[in-house]
This record gives sequence, structure tokens and C-alpha cells, in this order.
Amino acid sequence: MEDFERVYRHNAVKVYRYLLSLGCPDYDAEDVVQETFVKALIHIDSFRGECELSVWLCRIARNIWMNHLKKKRREDGQLTELLAAPRDDCGEWLDLIGRLEEPYRSVFRRRALGGYDYGELAAEYGKSESWARVTYHRARMKLRQMLAGEEERK
Repeated sequence: MEDFERVYRHNAVKVYRYLLSLGCPDYDAEDVVQETFVKALIHIDSFRGECELSVWLCRIARNIWMNHLKKKRREDGQLTELLAAPRDDCGEWLDLIGRLEEPYRSVFRRRALGGYDYGELAAEYGKSESWARVTYHRARMKLRQMLAGEEERK
């Protein structure tokens, strides 16, 4: 474990700076660095020594960051699809969101409008990240149903 701590101290700043050079915001870079070293520790057996350890760590960090971006784009695309439905007035949207029952209303507001990530939501409610994801997804589904019902009435 002492060796791992020494590797961390020697390489963490390199990995962090590399992530920043990829456009990763500093608050995300810190998390990605931590995840990188956890993955490296778990998969150290796959390190073949064909390159420097710092290069291997940066590659892991890049893959983690790219996966994070893909996931975020997918989630943003789903949210954009939901929010792009024809609406003349933002007040109508707020009304629809306000008609959601709890915890769907507050989870949706915090995630979609407040920018909370699933970890923050989970911590706030004392639940798991899976609970936060499912609750947010269900809130979106409920909003879609409400939209479809209103479109039928028009």
C-alpha cells in the first residue's frame, strides 16, 4: 500500500493536469483522478510495463472522462428532447413540474434545473445513486405522460 501511495503522490498531479488539458472542469477532474487510481489499483495486473505508468494512468483517466461525457450527452439529449416539446410559455412547464408528486418534483427540479448530479441527490435524500437515477427517470416519464394528456385535450 505504501508503494501505491507513492505512485499516487508522484502521478496524481500529472493525471489532473492532463484531464484539464482535455477540457475537464477542475471539479470533475478531481473525481476522475480518484476513480482513475481506484481502477488502476484494481487492474494493476493488466499493466504490462510497455509504457510509463503515468501514461497508462492518463489513458485510464481519459477513458473515464470520455465515458462520463458520453453519459452526460445522452442524459442531456433526453432532457433536451423532453424540454423541446412545443410549449408557448415557461410557466406551463413550471406548472407541469409543480404537479408532480414528491419526491419526483424536487428530484426533477434539482437535476434538470439545478444541475445536481445523482451523487448529490442521493446524499441529499439519504438514498443510493440508483434511487436518484430511477426517481429522475420516473419523473421524466410522468412529465411525458402529462404532456401527452394535455396535447390530447387541445
